[in-house]
Amino acid sequence: MNTLRTAITALLLLATTSAHAEQKVRLLLDWFVNPNHAAIFAAQYSGAFKKEGLDVEMIAPADSASVPLLLAAGKADLAISYQPQLYTLVEKDVPVIRVGTLIGQPLNTLTTVSSDIHSLKDLAGKTLGYAVPGSEDVAIRNMLKSQGVDVNSVKLISLNMDSTSALLTHKIDGAMTIFRNYELIDLQDKGAKPVVFKPEDYGVPAYDELIILANNKSAAQDKRIPAFLRGLDAGVVWLRAHPEEAWKAFIKQYPELNTKLNHQAWEATLPLFDGHSATFDKARYQAFGEYMKANGLIKDVAPMTRYSLEQ
Repeated sequence: MNTLRTAITALLLLATTSAHAEQKVRLLLDWFVNPNHAAIFAAQYSGAFKKEGLDVEMIAPADSASVPLLLAAGKADLAISYQPQLYTLVEKDVPVIRVGTLIGQPLNTLTTVSSDIHSLKDLAGKTLGYAVPGSEDVAIRNMLKSQGVDVNSVKLISLNMDSTSALLTHKIDGAMTIFRNYELIDLQDKGAKPVVFKPEDYGVPAYDELIILANNKSAAQDKRIPAFLRGLDAGVVWLRAHPEEAWKAFIKQYPELNTKLNHQAWEATLPLFDGHSATFDKARYQAFGEYMKANGLIKDVAPMTRYSLEQ
């Protein structure tokens, strides 16, 4: 009898241990670790992921362009990407799908530091730089058109240099690669007085800057995904309540990021994280898809069920 009780107890302990075992989640980042990933780090550090039974590993990619392909190939469980990129991935039949949002607004801006430019109309005849062809150059044209500017009067150049330096040395009159939570702060720190034009205010539909992708073939059945999103949302709450504690823990783990600019970017990014990461704005995604189609970036807008797991 004692032997039977011992065996039953052992089985119960094994079952309990298995039930509480943390499930591994490999998360491919869009770039090297930076303040845009603060909410994910906070969910790790605060124990929010652990509470959901997850062990989340943040993986910085060697090549950011390969991230969705690595996810599709099963080399990761989740990946950070961009809403505009999602439409082209779907059109190329890459088996990925949005499952959540990290930052639910655009971060990019068209910015100038020239004292004679006060409106988009003042950009007529100027030289503007961009870094992502087929996206940022298209956005510039649409922004200018929204204000009646002849886009043929503007010289667009693909930047192979730092956009901040290019602006400060007046090699270009404006740049579409100035993010409002990083390069914009850098310009201000260097004494410039930037004039900022947000794309969503001038002819470009609003979009999510950073989204979370999963493999379309398995996402609906993967119970780790809703657990991850719950943990992420809890991480955002904790982060906003403990911004400095989180920052100190962040730079302890990533000491190379301990700079004044990164600290400022950290603080500027805190309000931008989406606190309800699973929520999907179908109308907004449809509108951006139509914008992509109208500008020849995709041939057709797929059904919204192909873009997002949440409807």
